[in-house]
Amino acid sequence: MRDKLDINLSIADTKLSLTISPDEEQFLREVAVEVNKVYDAYNSRTPGRSPQEVIAKVALLFARGYLSKAKQERELEQALDGLDRQLDELLEQVS
Repeated sequence: MRDKLDINLSIADTKLSLTISPDEEQFLREVAVEVNKVYDAYNSRTPGRSPQEVIAKVALLFARGYLSKAKQERELEQALDGLDRQLDELLEQVS
């Protein structure tokens, strides 16, 4: 069995050839479908824009979502760390 898989994807009419691990294939294909849906939506709402401008808006949208989730994850980790410290303090008091 090969460690890597060669696949072809299309994003905004641009063909991409990628070498990936086989367990990433389905996920990346789903990602490509979602990116293309957003691209098509922006493209139809803003006629006359260059493909580069539309893909830049799509990239900004996905980056905003990614960074927002990363911030939420950091905040959740901090809250969990605080709860863990409080639990440790309570357990020390009981012992």
